[in-house]
Amino acid sequence: MEKLSHQQYFFGEFTLNLTRGCLLHGDEEVKLRPKSFAVLKYLVENNGRLISKDQIIRAAWVDTAVTDDSLVKCLKDIRQALHDDAQQIIKTVPRRGYIFAADVSDNLPIAPVTSVKEESSGFEVIEEGGNRHRRIETQALATTNSIALPADAKDKGFARLTSAIKRHTWFAAGSLITLAIVATAIVYFARPGDTIDSIAVMPFVNVNNDPNAEYLSDGVSDSLINDLSQLSNLKKVVPFSSVLRYKGKQIDPQSVGRELNVRAVLTGRLTQRGDDLLISTELIDVRDNKRLWGGQYNRKLADVVNLQSEISREISERLRLKLTGGQKQQLTKAPTESAEAYQLYLQGRYYWHKFTDEGLVKSGEYFQRAIEKDQNYGLAYAGLADSYAAMAFFGHLPPKEAWQKSEEAAVKALAIDDALGEAHFALAVVKTWYDWDWSGGEREFKRAIELNPEFAESHALYASLLDAKGRFDEAVAEAKQSQEVDPLSTHYRADVAHILYHARRYDEAVQEYRRTLQKNPDSIEAHLGLGEVYVKQGRYEEALAEMLKMRPLVNRPRPLARLGAVYAAAGKREEAIKILEEVKGLTNERYDLGAHIAAICAALGNKDQAFAWLDNAYEAHAFVLIELKVDPKFDTLHSDPRFADLLGRMRLSS
Repeated sequence: MEKLSHQQYFFGEFTLNLTRGCLLHGDEEVKLRPKSFAVLKYLVENNGRLISKDQIIRAAWVDTAVTDDSLVKCLKDIRQALHDDAQQIIKTVPRRGYIFAADVSDNLPIAPVTSVKEESSGFEVIEEGGNRHRRIETQALATTNSIALPADAKDKGFARLTSAIKRHTWFAAGSLITLAIVATAIVYFARPGDTIDSIAVMPFVNVNNDPNAEYLSDGVSDSLINDLSQLSNLKKVVPFSSVLRYKGKQIDPQSVGRELNVRAVLTGRLTQRGDDLLISTELIDVRDNKRLWGGQYNRKLADVVNLQSEISREISERLRLKLTGGQKQQLTKAPTESAEAYQLYLQGRYYWHKFTDEGLVKSGEYFQRAIEKDQNYGLAYAGLADSYAAMAFFGHLPPKEAWQKSEEAAVKALAIDDALGEAHFALAVVKTWYDWDWSGGEREFKRAIELNPEFAESHALYASLLDAKGRFDEAVAEAKQSQEVDPLSTHYRADVAHILYHARRYDEAVQEYRRTLQKNPDSIEAHLGLGEVYVKQGRYEEALAEMLKMRPLVNRPRPLARLGAVYAAAGKREEAIKILEEVKGLTNERYDLGAHIAAICAALGNKDQAFAWLDNAYEAHAFVLIELKVDPKFDTLHSDPRFADLLGRMRLSS
């Protein structure tokens, strides 16, 4: 990382003085060879981070080929100079590198404080600092209260101060008061800023508009968001799905901060030339448009995984977060040792966020290739689990096959790292939509949210589980939590309306759907939802009007089937039957349509056909079937014993 070096670094009893090029133990200089000093300087400047041997060698032996033995000798010298025989300051991570583990500060240590304390017999001047507490002098002084001031002039300077007090008691007391006022002002105005607890990381700009680097510019920002989301100190980290809407746009950090309700905004620019990466970052406090930090990084493409961790740690420091040892370790922990696996994972995430059929399939392929490069890559398994679950949701594979593969990948991810919120989320989805294990799904959702409270989809799908069980108030609260995490998403607002529809709170559902349409007039979900609510209210003309508005937008089989169910409920049988036959014809192309076809049949009064298609959906573990108990479209089937039997098989009776 290219940055201006501080003049001095302080750790323990040592000072690394860059101006003089020396190491000090207290006031005494510790002899170090130039290369050993260069290695120590690099480790100190990157304290708390895992640094590989190659990184240290490149920094200390610029344009010079050396063996690992040269580095080992330097580390031996440094450890001897620091009295670090137990390797508690410079820790070795086998086969990965080294961590400088001591707390490092670029500020002066807290200076001793001198106080003048009034006593009945006079006063005493006391110097306190660290473990020091020395009585300096006692002399008659009748009117002075206890005064504290920094003793930056200790030893010889302090001797002059006490001498002045002896010679000119009243003058000295007045001077002490003046110094105390000045010192107080210095402390006040120089105190650190308050902690910043909310941030939005914008998609990094692909400077050269290189399509081959697009996955990197998105991937680095996506990974930073993931890293920062793990920090409990940060109350809000805007998800990548929300910031993605700013991609390719000129942004004003203050406007973005207001829109997303965050205190800080990070922007970045990425340039790739062959195997060389240049990344520049800027962190803005949007409250006063103040630049908190900017960094420039020159790295090889193979080092991008370590670079991501480095930038995450820099951000946490500039936000003034007080991290625990575990949090620091989490930020320096690389998700994989394979640079190639990491790049493949970023490509998988890039295609995942496209939200297209092609992107969904490609994302799974890249996650699988990442696993082939590193079979202990937990995040890649979690990504693969999500990919298979989406294939089950959207009908790219038979649901049973897709769910089983998703479960295998999620279990493998958790076996590698049980603290992966992404993997707990993936397993929660499988347990809910495939296993119909409601308590197991709820447990996994809660764990996923505990590990990453800023993942909106965890809140949204947990709300779906609560909704399916008829726990509507809890479901609405959880759905609103997903809105709070991702405030620009119209999808999550429609989720709230959908739950209110299931709760038969139709007037409230209409209000929520209308709010969604105010933000996104072309929302298919909102138009369909309004139509479904209107038919339950008997407002058939309004329901059909909504269907006319959204009919040109429908190009997928499931929305088409919902439209057919509205037509049937509104008395438009001919149109409903036409759509029914069209959707039946798509079952060979798309799986998971059984429950949707059953809803049309139920609205047309064909109960036997409705139950036949529900049995089809049951055998396939169709995802929408979890709404069977609460969906008003199936109200006409409730009195049939076959309905109670189906709920029992799905463990939804209670």
